[in-house]
Amino acid sequence: MEARLLEKGDAKKTYCKYLLTDKEGAKKFHMRIFIIEPGGQTSYDQHIYEHEVYVLRGRGKILAVKDGDRIEVEIKPGDAILIESNEIHQIFNTGNEPLEFICIKGVEEIY
Repeated sequence: MEARLLEKGDAKKTYCKYLLTDKEGAKKFHMRIFIIEPGGQTSYDQHIYEHEVYVLRGRGKILAVKDGDRIEVEIKPGDAILIESNEIHQIFNTGNEPLEFICIKGVEEIY
């Protein structure tokens, strides 16, 4: 499957490719790869399932809102990030090359 343009909320220049889903037998977790072009961002998002992010290449920042506090953290290759259940979050490419990361999320049915 090809990476597809993410058309959700205020996302821009962001592509997502599903690597493992229920179609491949993954019943509790799905694995995706995201590619954010320079100047792009994921949507400002919040959902029941947690997910884990591992940065492969590029640089960026993640915005999170925890207990009403806005937190911004720079991210780079090798960083692992936990986005907790119901945590508001958004990822931005702040560099001059694509920001690429693996994202594993729990399926909603397990929550």
